Amino acid sequence: MAIHLQFDRIPPGTEIGPHRHGVETVVYLAAGQIVFEHGETLARRTVVRAGDVLYEAPAEYHLVRNEGTVDALALLAATDPDPRRPGQILRRWEDESEPVRRRDRALMVEAGGIRRRLLVEPGDFGTLTFTVSEVEINPGGADDWHRHPGSEHALVVFEGRGIISLGTATETLEPLKGIRIEPGLAHRVENTGRTLLRYYVCGTPAIDRLLDRELADAPPRRLDA
Repeated sequence: MAIHLQFDRIPPGTEIGPHRHGVETVVYLAAGQIVFEHGETLARRTVVRAGDVLYEAPAEYHLVRNEGTVDALALLAATDPDPRRPGQILRRWEDESEPVRRRDRALMVEAGGIRRRLLVEPGDFGTLTFTVSEVEINPGGADDWHRHPGSEHALVVFEGRGIISLGTATETLEPLKGIRIEPGLAHRVENTGRTLLRYYVCGTPAIDRLLDRELADAPPRRLDA
């Protein structure tokens, strides 16, 4: 089940939609502010701010509009429909609450100079498709070698620079660069820069990231590297 990512820059005054996606979609707003109008008559309205996560149900009729004065930067994540849940594509947002998880209300887990803000957890929005978190690593900091046996992850950098080691491969990390991490693949993120490294992580299916995480040995170094 691959995560499909799309990064949209929405200038002030721009309106997108109305439309339906036909698949579950979560939108992380990296900057700016948007208005989300939804429902068959577009009568429901909510404001999404930087750092918030918006859920768009597959059959939910909706539009987004930038009523602000600066560009809004939106990162959309979606997956292919699950053939084991054919009725999911008909789902609409019928809950009385707004389909948003607010950054300032998210659980923060901090250890070893790394802060993880758990924005979307399993069961949020009544679905087990996605988890979303925001991670910050101080300069010189590094994660332990670990793997996530139960879910695929997609990582997108918003601030700072570093490296990610994926098995025996290494990739540089810089703003707006995305990396896909397959289930069970040992990996490690390091902040090699002089400023904070901040990145987004989306996982599917939705499994608790603190439980779906096990320490791993560093792969043996290649002699010809």
